[in-house]
Amino acid sequence: LHNRTHSFPTRRSSDLHDIGKIGIDEKIINKKGPLDEDEWRIMKSHSERSHRILKNTFEFPEISPIVLYHHEQWDGSGYPEGLSGEAIPLEARIIAVADAFDAMTNPRPYRPTQPRQEAIRELQTYAGRQFDPGVVDAFMALVHRGLLE
Repeated sequence: LHNRTHSFPTRRSSDLHDIGKIGIDEKIINKKGPLDEDEWRIMKSHSERSHRILKNTFEFPEISPIVLYHHEQWDGSGYPEGLSGEAIPLEARIIAVADAFDAMTNPRPYRPTQPRQEAIRELQTYAGRQFDPGVVDAFMALVHRGLLE
């Protein structure tokens, strides 16, 4: 996680990975209950929308694959392409863990905030399925060293 070759693209990708949500109706984004099938299809399109936006900029085309694949899962059950394991760019695997932790520990319209320890347990539970186990281990090391708030 501290490799300098990944630092800038990962940081910039974490800032911009959801930029594709800009074109999604706020009623869907802020819906309090579960999304229906059509709403879920629209919401899942945000990673591809983000990719298209960023690949067509002068400043950020190199991070477009990272944002495209940030919802891929270690076991191949993610989207948009069903990539698995190391076929998913490392930066996208890092974003997936950080984004999940952020989503669990911050308020969302559709569910209450989870305590940090519960979010940490969930990341550990899904390491090797949803998340890259090495990235989860590195994330946990940062948490235990007090480097993440």
